[in-house]
Amino acid sequence: MNAPIWLSTLISLLALALAGYSLWRLLISRPFNRAIDHASDALNLLAGVAVAGLVSSWAHTLPRGVWTALFAVAGVAFLVRAALVWDTATGERRRPLGAAACCAVFVYMFAAGVAPSTLKGSTAGQYTMAGMPGMIMDHTVAYPSIGLIFVVGISFAAVLLVNRAGSLPSAGPAPAPGGPDDGAPLALAPRSALICRMLLLLVMAYAILSRLV
Repeated sequence: MNAPIWLSTLISLLALALAGYSLWRLLISRPFNRAIDHASDALNLLAGVAVAGLVSSWAHTLPRGVWTALFAVAGVAFLVRAALVWDTATGERRRPLGAAACCAVFVYMFAAGVAPSTLKGSTAGQYTMAGMPGMIMDHTVAYPSIGLIFVVGISFAAVLLVNRAGSLPSAGPAPAPGGPDDGAPLALAPRSALICRMLLLLVMAYAILSRLV
């Protein structure tokens, strides 16, 4: 799909904005005594920067091999984290498993060749038969069926995040003075964190579909 430059630019800017929001959460959580999942927000930061470069070439940062290694290591770390809390409540292992799945999608995207289109503007009437002189070609993605499976899974996960965000209370109660939780940090905007993850998932789906359709 040869998407308009302005659309790819807007989507990349959205991904970078989401990465910036995750960085802001990481920076202010400790000074303001707010509770966040540091690993998840760090993953959102990396995901936002990485997927922006997969949508627009101007947002390219690290080499593809470095990104692949980063997400592979992060995926293994989240799997270990899920294994350590496997005997606890379902919610405790659901988040690291979801993060590990996100890392697997990124490993696929970088390994399979998901990248910004090399075609600019309209290409109507510019394609010729394979092997003909002057043929205009754009790189394709390896294992497209796996990419479609990931897109379906991403879409399902995005719907679940919307449902979870809608069911969260507006604000958590403050710990009672003198109680066992007195001084415990309050969660930092948990609904916005879920929305941030949902939007990043949609950008990831767009990055894959733009190379498959």
